Amino acid sequence: MLRLAELKNLKTALLACLWLTAFCVWPAVGRAQQDYYKKPDDSKILSVKTRYNYAPLAAEITAGCETDYERIRAIYQWICEHIAYDTSFKIRSADECLKKQKGVCQAYCELFYMLAKSVDIRVETLEGKAKDQTGFINPAGHGWLFAYTRADHGILLDPTWGAGSVANGQFVRDDDIWPWFNVAPEWMIFSHYPDDAACQLLDKPMTLDDFLALPPANPLWKEYGLDVHKIYVEARARRLALPHLYNHGERLIELSDIPYSASLRIGTQYTFRIKIKAAGQELAVWNDGYPLSKEGMWRDDGDGISSITVVPRETGTLSLMTRSKTEATWHTLAKYDIEPPTEADWSRLAQYFPASTPEIKAVKNLHVDEWNAAGIDEHRLVRLIREGHVKELPMLYSGKGQLLCIDNVPMNRQLRLGETYMFSFTPRKGFKWALVEGSNWQTDWRTDESGRLSLSVAPKAPGRLSLCVQLAEGESFWTCLEYEVVQ
Repeated sequence: MLRLAELKNLKTALLACLWLTAFCVWPAVGRAQQDYYKKPDDSKILSVKTRYNYAPLAAEITAGCETDYERIRAIYQWICEHIAYDTSFKIRSADECLKKQKGVCQAYCELFYMLAKSVDIRVETLEGKAKDQTGFINPAGHGWLFAYTRADHGILLDPTWGAGSVANGQFVRDDDIWPWFNVAPEWMIFSHYPDDAACQLLDKPMTLDDFLALPPANPLWKEYGLDVHKIYVEARARRLALPHLYNHGERLIELSDIPYSASLRIGTQYTFRIKIKAAGQELAVWNDGYPLSKEGMWRDDGDGISSITVVPRETGTLSLMTRSKTEATWHTLAKYDIEPPTEADWSRLAQYFPASTPEIKAVKNLHVDEWNAAGIDEHRLVRLIREGHVKELPMLYSGKGQLLCIDNVPMNRQLRLGETYMFSFTPRKGFKWALVEGSNWQTDWRTDESGRLSLSVAPKAPGRLSLCVQLAEGESFWTCLEYEVVQ
């Protein structure tokens, strides 16, 4: 007769095993019946002593069920909804559990066994170690079940964890019981390690050392819809590293495909595919406070999935964020660290965003978006900086770049007396333009057939030289570009 191990430090052990927020796996609700998992035929069968006849209750619970799978599911649901965890840690038998409607894990397993046996369903109890989401493993042990859906196949389930959890000495019933019903072996092994390795139901059973090396299971893995098999394979290879997940958006979005890494590299492309489950949600990717995604950059892949490919540019962190279109505040869903960049990282980044490399970022007045609005894209801007050995760009005032398309202007902020400089650009609107040096205003622009304005100037005195624009007739001129004239 198989009995669950006598638990030492019972209270500590079971409190550790019952998670306030348990590691969750995909529920079987709505899932088509499959061949399930083949069970080794050398396992021990639970034997339970009882004074009760469980058949009437079992028949009532399984009324209307047509298959063994449906009967197993009905019994599991009834137990999870009616049996509380015994926080006195005394009730261990099926009979007392049914009478008092509570018990410890052994009582849950024995009661399930008796109800299932009454409707001709074979059930086995599996003993082993349970790991909580902090990584704590109490050597006292835990028990769960394998229920047969046919001759040599069946499913894994844990009605104790499915029923709820203990918090501050009180049992709290879980609203969602299904995460611990029909648990895939690849998921179960993260938290349940059977003493009989064959009962892992894995193609390649784990050693205890393998199990101890697994990272603690995070309930948000399931909530965000991460790939079961991929996590299992990466964990077995001892290379699983995932971003830090936050519990704000698990009901709002599904992480259909994200980088499976705790850290990312500057200059490398990464693709995020996100399924929006709640209407009215916006998505964003930020790199250390810098937005990598803007409106219109997300692609619609169909079936509610949006995707984007980004390249980190800054050291620090990269965050995937969401917010309701009616909110102003963004909420972080997943956060990655950025690894210290190497020369190879900077070289890769230069292919995408050359102005983001340390060499170019050291240039003063580097406002890439403003220069881009003025007709000088990032690659051309970097080329001009390098060709002119520029250490400081002229001041391009915010919002003024969109007023013109630059063909040729001095790129160094400092201009020298006695030298001649060419200004050539195409106004985007019919504004008046002037080059202003102290009290000297030059407005005699040459205009070609395309509407481009050009004017050469030789500064005559130290001080400020500005390219100015009059936005409306009769109003003041506003500085667009500003230079410093030196000896």
